[in-house]
Amino acid sequence: MFKNNRIANSVKCALLLAAGSSLAFTSNITMAQEAEDSATVEKISVTGSRIKREDLVATSPINIIDEVAIEISGANNVAQFLNELPSAGIPGTTDSASNFRTTTSGINTVNLRNLNSNRTLVLVNGRRHVGGNAGSPTVDVSMIPVNLVERVEIVTGGASAVYGSEAITGVINFIMKDDFEGIEITGRMGASDLGGADETDFTLTAGGNFDDDKGNAVIHLSYSDRGILNSRDRELSANDATNSTFGPKGNFFVPGTGFVTQDDNTGLWDKNFVAAEDGFNRNQVRIIRVPTTRTQFSANVTYEINEHFNFFSESTYVESQAESRLEPSIVGDFVSVGNSVSNIRIPIENPFIPPELLSAVQAASPGATEIQMFRRFVELGPRTSDVQRKVFRTAIGLEGIINDDFDYEVYYQYGNFGQDQTNGGVFNTLNFYNGLRVEDDGAGGFQCSDSFARDLGCVPINVFGAGSISGAALDWVSVDSQLTSRMDQQTFGATISGVAFELPAGDVGIAFGYEWREEESKFNSDSLAQSGLTSGNTTPNTVGEYDVNEFFVEAIVPLIADAPFAHYLGLELAYRTSDYSTIGSASTYKVSLDWSPIEDLKIRGGVSTAVRAPNIGELFNPGSETFRNFVDPCAFGGQGGTSSTGETYEAQSATVQANCATINGTATLDPFGLNIRSAGGLSAGNPNLNEEEADATTIGFVYTPSDLEGFSFTADYYKITIDNAINSFTAQTTVDQCVRQANFPNNPFCSLIQRDPNTGLVLRINALAINVAEFEASGVDFTADYAFDLGPGNLRLGVVGNHSLSNDFLPFSGGETVDSQGEIGAPDWKVNLNATYLWDEFIFSWSTRYLDRVFVENDQKENFGEIGSYAYHDFQMRYALGENGNYELYAGVDNIFDKEPPFLGQGVPGDITGTNTASDVYDAIRRYYYFGFQVNF
Repeated sequence: MFKNNRIANSVKCALLLAAGSSLAFTSNITMAQEAEDSATVEKISVTGSRIKREDLVATSPINIIDEVAIEISGANNVAQFLNELPSAGIPGTTDSASNFRTTTSGINTVNLRNLNSNRTLVLVNGRRHVGGNAGSPTVDVSMIPVNLVERVEIVTGGASAVYGSEAITGVINFIMKDDFEGIEITGRMGASDLGGADETDFTLTAGGNFDDDKGNAVIHLSYSDRGILNSRDRELSANDATNSTFGPKGNFFVPGTGFVTQDDNTGLWDKNFVAAEDGFNRNQVRIIRVPTTRTQFSANVTYEINEHFNFFSESTYVESQAESRLEPSIVGDFVSVGNSVSNIRIPIENPFIPPELLSAVQAASPGATEIQMFRRFVELGPRTSDVQRKVFRTAIGLEGIINDDFDYEVYYQYGNFGQDQTNGGVFNTLNFYNGLRVEDDGAGGFQCSDSFARDLGCVPINVFGAGSISGAALDWVSVDSQLTSRMDQQTFGATISGVAFELPAGDVGIAFGYEWREEESKFNSDSLAQSGLTSGNTTPNTVGEYDVNEFFVEAIVPLIADAPFAHYLGLELAYRTSDYSTIGSASTYKVSLDWSPIEDLKIRGGVSTAVRAPNIGELFNPGSETFRNFVDPCAFGGQGGTSSTGETYEAQSATVQANCATINGTATLDPFGLNIRSAGGLSAGNPNLNEEEADATTIGFVYTPSDLEGFSFTADYYKITIDNAINSFTAQTTVDQCVRQANFPNNPFCSLIQRDPNTGLVLRINALAINVAEFEASGVDFTADYAFDLGPGNLRLGVVGNHSLSNDFLPFSGGETVDSQGEIGAPDWKVNLNATYLWDEFIFSWSTRYLDRVFVENDQKENFGEIGSYAYHDFQMRYALGENGNYELYAGVDNIFDKEPPFLGQGVPGDITGTNTASDVYDAIRRYYYFGFQVNF
């Protein structure tokens, strides 16, 4: 009936796995074939347990996605496929939503349950992968070669007790091919119907057995080029909602008049600034999708020495390049010079000031010493970040049989991540500051006033008019900022699993083991960026490391089998204890129950705990000094009143007043009267952070009726709560909550504040993350699959869905809960429907992805309104040639009906800067065509 043996064999393996495990199988394609005799099924372990067995009783909800499902989806990057699953929330970052995240531009992460990607653990063959961003273990999933993926297993609930930290929302485990034979060559090209976002992919995979089939070796090469999509290439995002007030000619403040700029008709500097006419359209420069290229090389080897010793080796090396692009820098107000000058302004004696502008300022403010400037530094060109990344990962180990009851695995793994970044369109703020301080040079020209700056080559700068800054002045101020980061990960692990003893209902399976892991990260920026003397962000160096020793144990206990109303009843237990060099000890557990009252119905559920240890960036970022504005709630003892300069302090609660009364000097404290509206502080990591703690509950069922062959249905309820979550706050929130919390002055907020012991004046407010937040997410996952013969072929129908019930964030105890349920990225319903028809050499696949209607912002429904439901439709056709279907051609269309994303506009919640929409949720690329080939020898 179906002649493509490659597809058929893959489907057959997937069916055997699904049939043996009674798991939710989310492949887009399968066939109604008879499963082979269970005696031929190899003992394997499925994500969520380290215990290998044949009958694979799974008490945690698991989705299994095989390579054919990814192929049929048309995704050439596995992150794209995963982020479209209903269980996935708003990605932490993608190449279509990372242009403004310069250090992480072009990477792709996955965020299960909308609880942040740093709470989703990514594994390769059950082992951790090195992180994709300095100081963080969050994995760039696009670094995993998609053509080597045999299947992806996603588990939620109880994963932390099995795999450790970060597995709060779940685990994504990539199972890679290790027995490939032959040569496979693939090519793919794609382009958007509206232009831009071109893609080209080529891969070569070769492998075979050696030494009488004792060993197998696989090598893989791939190249991917994902082209740029400019904001100006889409009507929706071609223009700023409102042009920037930093115009290319410059606009300057005249007291009593406002901002003025140059009149293009007269050349005079007396025109009132109008953003629509004189401002800057930033979206003409911005990018929707960051262009990226990736080159990957992988080599996997397995060799059976004997039944007790099987050697394995996995190695992958990836190089990638991404380039973000933003509008040119601003100069003037809001641009500081280190910590000494908060705004760059024009000295009133600057000789380049146009006479009419100088006269207007002096007439309005005779004592003025400087002029406020808002200017777009167009001469410098756009701000760019050229990011080069390199990732290397290798694992070697042994596995084998100890005796008839137990087997083992022992391995060592090393991972390295490196990033070198050059930021263009950046200027030296101190040089610019000195270039504005100009005097007559005595020879009919001008020179910089500061003699030391002159010795360094200072060139006077004329900022009046677009293109007015000379080439010599550009050379004086322009710099290329350099950033480098390195991360190393070392892991050693040993596991023993097998049958401890036999009960009447079956064997008691057990697994126990030890893992050691060391993480080290270094982030370095050049001296100017460290000191805050560039127009980019101040970027201090961050160096840190930690190690952890962990012991774990699992058990599967069959309680009843083949009894009335208990075809099977079993218990699954897991426990892990960890000792971190940073936070000390932490432990997690899992208790799950698996009950099949009849053979066709499985009821499963359990409770578990999880932890997330703070990462290197959260712990060791040394930070930088900053000034933070706030109103002191303890001014006038919190009783309210009017400052000596006329400002008003609001009266505080009796609790706040009582707490303020214990602070010396606050009864008469009047910061406004002293002209103090801010305090210094350190924005940095916090070495005193503790682990986040989570509880998870799942309960559901799997129904596979024997009288309806090819049909299965699953539904699972989940609830995840996170306590002591890491969060940081504004200065106002910090100073308010210090005196509002019941445990004043011993709460985490007060620890961030330093007051003068005599006057009570706030001297410093540090911006450090602390363990005070809470999260909650709950909902129902469901799947349905039905495969049956139809006409000359076979039809497979599949549904994968999620009904989200809650998505809450409490920033601190006593604070106001932020309810995100029903907002952008967190709809009540997300459903994927798939229909695949197999007929001789042909495969036809249609998929629909449904997103329920949402409000833009729950707290401002009247202001921002709602977005209606969205349905995206994709189609693909494949045709197999040759006697065994070894030659395959395919073509597809994504977003067939060219569904346009919703317009949000700048500053609206959910908007990704430069796209005027939520490009991390809705398709900003639009209708997309692709075609490709696959050849197997």
